[in-house]
Amino acid sequence: MSLSAATMTESPYDASVAIATKPWTDSQSSSSSADEREKSVRKAKVDRLNPKEHGAYAILGIPLVAALIISGLTPETVLVAIAAVAAFLAHEPLLIVSGSRGKRARESSPFAMRTLIVRLSAVVVCGTAAFWLSGSATRLALIACVIFASIEFVISTGGHNRTLAAQLLGIGGLALPSAVVLLAGGAEVMTAVQFWLIWFAGRVATTVSVRSTITRHKNSATAWARRTCDILLIISFAACFAGIGFGSSLWIVTIPMLLAATVMRITTPHPKHMKQIGWSLLMVNILSGIVAIGAWSYY
Repeated sequence: MSLSAATMTESPYDASVAIATKPWTDSQSSSSSADEREKSVRKAKVDRLNPKEHGAYAILGIPLVAALIISGLTPETVLVAIAAVAAFLAHEPLLIVSGSRGKRARESSPFAMRTLIVRLSAVVVCGTAAFWLSGSATRLALIACVIFASIEFVISTGGHNRTLAAQLLGIGGLALPSAVVLLAGGAEVMTAVQFWLIWFAGRVATTVSVRSTITRHKNSATAWARRTCDILLIISFAACFAGIGFGSSLWIVTIPMLLAATVMRITTPHPKHMKQIGWSLLMVNILSGIVAIGAWSYY
């Protein structure tokens, strides 16, 4: 009798708990899913406002980090680095706001203007502060950075950002802030110029080897396009070997990049493996950055 009564009293209680809990659980699950979707949408919007050229992150970032480690963290070097990164991140929203990415991209990115204002404000504030705190050589180098960025923007808005000339200009402009950091840290002008040329020549070698690989797998590519890549590859190799032979010990930084360029030019991997090639080049650039930091102590 007591067992039956216990069973009868527990059964309605369990059922009521289940009934009361189920809507709350469904509501919580629905709310959680909505939050996840909102986070995904927000992340997609942010990603859309970041530069799409993934190789550019390494071209700018690795020499910049190496230069900061070499020079040390001072108000001038940190301000130059922040201004350079902010200018790089402002490139994509600037193209969207200007309409260079098309009307649809501008309408689908309502936060582009706000993001552009924030990033350009960081460029102006940090760049101006670095300009006034630094010496004349660093000021001239900062002006050169502005000129490179302006030319690159004009080329991008004209739809020529995928041309070889635009890529070479971009490599030069992205490698320049690391030399400015060295100048701001007290390095001599010729040392900073060599540091810039080292990264420029090494990256030209890897870039034209990638373009050579792509052109050799494209039926539409002309013989002149292939020859141009080979000529530039030879020139970059000659510049690096001349630097190693007659310049400073810093030129050994180019060796990993030259080896990678040689392997790509000989093997000519299929463009479908471009993702793996990109990751390999990232590792090569990191290795060159480590070599740069180590070589500086013997310079």
